[in-house]
Amino acid sequence: MKGDGAEQLAEAGGKASAVVAAQEELALQENDYEHYVHHRNPIRRFITWWLSWWIPGMGMMAEAYFVFSIGNLKGIFKAEYPTCFDTHLPADQLVCSPKLTDTLTYTQVGGIIAGQLGIGFVCDRIGRKWGSVLNASLMFVFGILMSASVPGGSPNAVFTMFTVSQALFGVGVGGEYPVASTSANERAENTKHLKNRRGETVVCVFSMQGWGNLINTMVLVILMAAAGQYNPPYNPGRLDWVWRVSYGIGLIPITFMLFWRIFKLQESKVWIRKRSSLKSLGEASSSASKRNWLLVRHYWHRVGGCALNWFVWDFAFYGNKLFQGTFIKIINPGATLIQVLEWTLLNSTVALVGYYFAAFTIDRPWMGRMRMQAMGFAWMGMLFLICAADYTHLVKGGIKWFQFLYYFSSFWGQFGPNATTWLLPAEVVPTEMRAMCHGFAAAVGKAGALVAGVVFNLVDDRGKFWISAACGIAGVFCTLIFCPDLTGLDLKEGDKRWLAIIAGEADAYDGEAINPKHLSLIERLLGVGRNYNAASADSDSEGEGPAKPAQEPKATEA
Repeated sequence: MKGDGAEQLAEAGGKASAVVAAQEELALQENDYEHYVHHRNPIRRFITWWLSWWIPGMGMMAEAYFVFSIGNLKGIFKAEYPTCFDTHLPADQLVCSPKLTDTLTYTQVGGIIAGQLGIGFVCDRIGRKWGSVLNASLMFVFGILMSASVPGGSPNAVFTMFTVSQALFGVGVGGEYPVASTSANERAENTKHLKNRRGETVVCVFSMQGWGNLINTMVLVILMAAAGQYNPPYNPGRLDWVWRVSYGIGLIPITFMLFWRIFKLQESKVWIRKRSSLKSLGEASSSASKRNWLLVRHYWHRVGGCALNWFVWDFAFYGNKLFQGTFIKIINPGATLIQVLEWTLLNSTVALVGYYFAAFTIDRPWMGRMRMQAMGFAWMGMLFLICAADYTHLVKGGIKWFQFLYYFSSFWGQFGPNATTWLLPAEVVPTEMRAMCHGFAAAVGKAGALVAGVVFNLVDDRGKFWISAACGIAGVFCTLIFCPDLTGLDLKEGDKRWLAIIAGEADAYDGEAINPKHLSLIERLLGVGRNYNAASADSDSEGEGPAKPAQEPKATEA
């Protein structure tokens, strides 16, 4: 018995030593690029900062340019191909199958979900660089095929090729979500001066989605004007030229992005060193299947909460995006195609401002992730509730107020859940599972968009606002229950906790990652923070030592 006890103590001591060694591997990650923020020339300093999120965010800009273009192009498609989209025509006069035209949006979302799940899973194994290259390659190839969909062919042939190409393009779009978010998080984690600006770094990259939406709408307005398509009757040949050229322009940043990622992009140092720390555990490490089970056991509420919040948000957000033209027709019933695009451009501009309000306040202690998300959901719910409750009066005599309420909701959507639902899934789990979990949460969110596309088709315009208001209220409660606030937390602490978990020493970790202020309500109720030791957390922070000497920064880092 005595011998058995001694062996158990030795084994426990061995595990503890292995965990400490692996955690020390993580501590080596910190690096300091001081001249990122200390350029004497303010113009150079601004350009360096701007490029630091513009280039990594180019994939998000490209995906938004193409994804949101469907909502903008529906009116153009209907005018160019009336025998495909005119629901008033007898069935025997319709050239295209209604099933084909109805699936334009659904196939796109289906492809995005496949990419979020598949590439999110693969990216944790092949790395952030090659995951990024895979996304860009898919978008490049199938973006070309979308813009070249059987020119001069029958409408049925055009939309068959367009639909298939769009679905496969969507796979690359879906993969961009987990890859871009995890890369931005890890770049901030690996750079000392960005340690407390992680949210800003990630949301600035995400803001490129807003730029993609804005640029696509602007391009379509310019092309419609250049083609002289101001009022009906429209010229089908010129409308065909408009949407094909708009996609061709969208291929320019994708081409640059593909080149950059193949030849310039470096692998994430955080991802590399996390793999090294797992090797340091040696026999104390677990099999991949066991680690997946441990992830579910210890993080189910975080992953599930992020996915649920994203579902609620995308249900309202994409439902409104898909039917944006309908809402604009309420604001301006006689709007022509180009006027609808101009109203959409205004909405996109308002939304873009919201991204930057989110970026520059999300790391402030008085704001943080949870408050911002709950606040955004609350504003969205309240504004849509007013639109629904006073709908008849607003559309008849208070159209300017209706316009303000609808556009103001776009601002709060970005300055709230659209930014936080993209940020959080890459923060709340360990590095080795980060892309997979982000992809899962994003896929559940896109499922919300898919459901919205069906449900919003079944209700009247007023009902759409009631549903969106309900989503906002539900989002507040989901946030308060499931959302942890990791503002100010070094993500290395989360990896230290994870290393202890997979070594079977979960209770031995007492650091900052389980500080109750960084836990969700459900985690606190479940006792996740019961072992937190403030003194130990402070000593760990002090023991990390000085940063390594400054090195020349590379904007190409993943």
